[in-house]
Amino acid sequence: MKIALISDIHANIEALEAVLSDIKSRKVDEILCLGDIVGYGANPNECIELVKKSCSLVLLGNHDAAAVGLLSTQHFNIHAKIAIEWTTDNLKKWGHDYLATLPLKEAKFSHTFVHATPYEPNMWYYITSLEEAAFNFQFFETPFCFVGHTHIPIIIVLEQEKEVYVHPGESLDYGALANVRFLINEGSVGQPRDRNPKSCYGIIDTDAKTFTYHRVAYDVQKAQAKMRKIKMPEFLITRLEEGR
Repeated sequence: MKIALISDIHANIEALEAVLSDIKSRKVDEILCLGDIVGYGANPNECIELVKKSCSLVLLGNHDAAAVGLLSTQHFNIHAKIAIEWTTDNLKKWGHDYLATLPLKEAKFSHTFVHATPYEPNMWYYITSLEEAAFNFQFFETPFCFVGHTHIPIIIVLEQEKEVYVHPGESLDYGALANVRFLINEGSVGQPRDRNPKSCYGIIDTDAKTFTYHRVAYDVQKAQAKMRKIKMPEFLITRLEEGR
């Protein structure tokens, strides 16, 4: 079975459409979305509609939660607050209601899926170090836990339940590995932050026992023009072309 994993779309319809087109060409069986459909970009309703139609599992992200009043923006930076306020004002009722029903964490295909962290997913913690990753391994028992939230693709390995390290490269062949578990961030569709402006998503092939990242170019300038039209902060607009 081939499962595509997308996350952190952030209302960037140009990026989402490009990624879904690429996924379609790879003939996957399922598409899962790990949250943050909205926030920052100019097309929240269109992105919600497309995700709802395309994905068999959709999780709640912190920006989704904030946009529908399930999370305070007191800890958001000023740019994110501005974006959330605009998003809240421009969400259609059906989109608002849909986001409000999304789960925080799910187990599917014998793996764990969550937007932020398996430990207290409603607190929206970040995994930005091996120490934080090591701590989170104890809160899931499945072979894989897939997360989003940081916008940075990374494969973290727990070997023999004691050694934690970063797997190098953009692909993983786990068929020959024994007594290992993985915590994987599949990157961001709509706002990559690893200095590569191309959209990022992942595919796990449970038959071939591989996981692979895929990068997809999209019309960044078109997305930026839309953001300027609705007067999003220039910082949010510029970062799209810089991948940060």
